[in-house]
Amino acid sequence: MPDRKNFSDYARALRRRWRLVLVVLVAAVALALAYSLAATPQYVSTADVLIEPSGTELATDIAAEEVATQTQVVTSLPVARLVQTQLSLDKTPDLTKLVTVQALNTSRILRVTAEDTSPDRAADTANTVATAYLQFRQQESISRYERARDRLTQEETEVDRRLKEIDRLLAKDGSGKAELQAERRNVLTKLGQIATQMESLTDQLTSVGSGGELLRSAEADHDPVSPQTLLNVILGALFGLLLGLGAAILRDRFDDAVHGEESVRQAVGAVVVGRVPAWPERAYRDDLVTVENPHAPASEEYQRLAVNVRFMAATARAADTHGAVVLTTSGQEGEGKTITSCNLAVAAARLGLRVVMVDGDLRRGAVSARFGLDDPPGLSDLLVSEDKASSYLIDVGVDNLDVLAAGTAPPNPAALLSSGRMRLVLSELAAEADLVILDSPPVLTGADSLELATLADVVIVVTRDRVSRRRQLVAVRETLRHLKVGAVGIVCNALGDSPRAAYAHDVRGRATREPVEKAEESAVVDPAVSSAGSERSTEGSGSAAPRSPGARGRRQPRR
Repeated sequence: MPDRKNFSDYARALRRRWRLVLVVLVAAVALALAYSLAATPQYVSTADVLIEPSGTELATDIAAEEVATQTQVVTSLPVARLVQTQLSLDKTPDLTKLVTVQALNTSRILRVTAEDTSPDRAADTANTVATAYLQFRQQESISRYERARDRLTQEETEVDRRLKEIDRLLAKDGSGKAELQAERRNVLTKLGQIATQMESLTDQLTSVGSGGELLRSAEADHDPVSPQTLLNVILGALFGLLLGLGAAILRDRFDDAVHGEESVRQAVGAVVVGRVPAWPERAYRDDLVTVENPHAPASEEYQRLAVNVRFMAATARAADTHGAVVLTTSGQEGEGKTITSCNLAVAAARLGLRVVMVDGDLRRGAVSARFGLDDPPGLSDLLVSEDKASSYLIDVGVDNLDVLAAGTAPPNPAALLSSGRMRLVLSELAAEADLVILDSPPVLTGADSLELATLADVVIVVTRDRVSRRRQLVAVRETLRHLKVGAVGIVCNALGDSPRAAYAHDVRGRATREPVEKAEESAVVDPAVSSAGSERSTEGSGSAAPRSPGARGRRQPRR
């Protein structure tokens, strides 16, 4: 099972980083092609030489060791001097840099291969070295013959001198004649043997004195052996693919951003209760998709989230008749916390639940702006007064939904949220509603959300695909575990790519296909975009202009 999981992780990493793999692959192929086009063509020519016994060699064959030795002789200094003479060079060439020599299997054939930028020059080099080697072999054969001949001549002279001395002794004195006659016969036999060897030596020099022959002369081959463009491109593609795969896996390993709900679930250690896709409509950047287009795919997902939260709340407060407090938070800004809270509130209200949307971010409250309101008195004003919470609730035009704005920015938000008055306010709201949705600041930005988390029955952690960081989500998990909060759920924002078209349902329940906006009039916007900008806009602010004054206008708190 672990191996399968590891393979799946690698597959997901490559699926996310396929562009990096493609870039590295194309770059490697381009470099291989550029190298092939810029490299100087190289041409090869070969000449084959057959080695024959030479000089005083009496055997009819040559041992394999001798053939291997001759491969070194071809590039030796004496052969190089002959090449220098034949080519009229100023200095003796290094034949090891001009040619390569190899013996063909176990035969007596040596193959001389020359490589050059010119096919004609390569052929001339191979032929010149081969003929120079044969010339060297012939010279060596003649030299060996001459040395053998001189040795036999010297031996013949000594034997002849002994013969003459024996003849002189036989003519002078007859004593010891038998011994001298026997020695004379041996000397004559020796002279005969020397004469026979001299004749055989002469025959060998005549027949095999060349030491070999040129079996096949080198010819100019105009097909270059390098560069091999096709092979280089294939090798470049393979290398680029391997390098791209390695770079993608390495890049994904050091990438701390979460990709997909599986990585979010592992980091937070909780169940995913909402999967909100990115949507293409630009109109929902500033307004709520559940209000403007209740049948959009994103609205359907918010309705699914509302159902899941309702069951979580019912489980958390099974023995309590009051409504549940649901806290929405995130690890950092820009993950869609506020827009998720507001859309969740609208979706839950349309399920028939009595919902109160509370803006618990007293530093950067943005809930009122999402519902097209100015900056009315809200939670901060309520906490420093003795008024009832119901007097600060605002009807935003959605059945079963009231909003409690953040109110005036206080100097000490954490102190207000941790006060006993805050607990009483939440109890009062929960007594009159089924759900109290409390939008709080990110967990890792301050102590405000920590104070609120201890008062909540359900905590919803909002994440955004490719924006949320794994280490931050782990810190959120540990923080919530330390606070010993109740049920925890996860909402994944901006999952997947926006579809070209999606199914929704009209008011009569028939399946219809939503039109896709033109490319120049639409852009992919995920649920986190609106909260990312709005959460920075209301800190210590005065009045904020309504988002949709024609649709909803400004609502005043009920007093």
